Amino acid sequence: MDLLAIYARYGVSYAMNHKPISVGMVSLGCPKNLVDSEIMLGLLKTSKYRVASDMNDCDVALINTCAFIEDSRKESIDSILELAELKKRGKIKGLIVCGCLPQKYYKSLKEGISEIDAMVGTGDYSKIDEIVDSVLKGDKVSRVEDTRFIYDHSAPRFSLTPPHFRYVKVGEGCDHRCTFCIIPQLRGDYRSRPLESIETEIRRLVSEGMKEANLISQDTSYYGRDLGGQYLLPALLNKLNAIEGLGWVRLLYNHPFHMTDEILEAMAGLEKICKYIDIPLQHISDRMLKSMKRGILKDKTVPLIERMRAKIPDLTIRTTFIVGYPGETDEDFRELYDFAADAKFERLGVFTYSRGDDEGAKLADQIPEKIKIERRKTIMELQQKISLEHNRKLAGKRMKVLVDREEPSGRFVGRTYRDAPEIDGQVFIRKPVSGKITAGEFYNVEIKSAMEYDLTGEFVMP
Repeated sequence: MDLLAIYARYGVSYAMNHKPISVGMVSLGCPKNLVDSEIMLGLLKTSKYRVASDMNDCDVALINTCAFIEDSRKESIDSILELAELKKRGKIKGLIVCGCLPQKYYKSLKEGISEIDAMVGTGDYSKIDEIVDSVLKGDKVSRVEDTRFIYDHSAPRFSLTPPHFRYVKVGEGCDHRCTFCIIPQLRGDYRSRPLESIETEIRRLVSEGMKEANLISQDTSYYGRDLGGQYLLPALLNKLNAIEGLGWVRLLYNHPFHMTDEILEAMAGLEKICKYIDIPLQHISDRMLKSMKRGILKDKTVPLIERMRAKIPDLTIRTTFIVGYPGETDEDFRELYDFAADAKFERLGVFTYSRGDDEGAKLADQIPEKIKIERRKTIMELQQKISLEHNRKLAGKRMKVLVDREEPSGRFVGRTYRDAPEIDGQVFIRKPVSGKITAGEFYNVEIKSAMEYDLTGEFVMP
């Protein structure tokens, strides 16, 4: 829970003047949650507050929770209980629980954890300063009625990542109603940010040192459809490609149903757009895709993958599967396994279905946990071999690498365009005999060897 550890991990330091009220933050879940946490801290980073470096040294503790799957719900509850214990011991004065968990489970949290002073759902982050003030006055606060919050370029952000890569939301909420997902309940329908607002924010972040913009939303490929019925992602990518000082733009969380040829052509033709696409497919069996209400079946999915590879040379595809969804037969699983073997995705994550308050939880034929785990293990063992095969093809090549940090040993750690921060592989690079290497900058690296997920290399010095 030490914020300084986050910065130390990436070799980044920070200092803030002491302010009367210290606020600590624990941010859980995905990068979309991380952006919300940064905005809340940004709103609190005024002359009245300071951001604490340690949860044992703050007046008010905030925890931004995740409730997407059972593991994330458990992590959120465990973390809240840890902070509640700190409050019992007098280490913190106020405890504020934010995000998806109170939005969905407000009543249970209120009845079960009396140490919580305030609960803030996904629609009231902009009021966090007044909520902190109320808690310090001894009030109990509940703000969980609204889900319509979406930030704009004027919102201040306190960075919880190194300055050279940031996450930027292009939209909020989701219009899909997948039966394994409760995001629409937590975040509402899809709302796109105005294109000009996104561009303005990214220009500001570039001026602060950002080299890599990771575009996120619940469905990034859907961006713009709610504003005027047109997909606006290609237009946004063209705008961002022209920003001086920006090195990479990466597309995360794209639904296959909305992956248009115009998006693919923009990715292929624009220099700064990473030839990398994160496109969760979840399954390939038509039975499962229909039950999941994904809106796209195998007869459209397979040609889409083929078209993506044909249009974008050297494309890296990241996808995710869900195994053990209710009703998944051995035949459904075998079809998924064979698809993974044929498609040979560069990046693949496999989740076991997590039963919660989603529509899928009401279905018959729930799969035993043991079978779910075995199915996940089987595909991940296959993917390890596929990933190693892809990586070995890179040995001897020179690649552009964004250096994330220097380790105490002197070795540097970076990423190619093929690797999103914090979820994909890394390149471990020997310290050069001469020349200065700076974290947060791009360098040419010759790949020397390959592991299942990571690479090793040496700097190619000018």
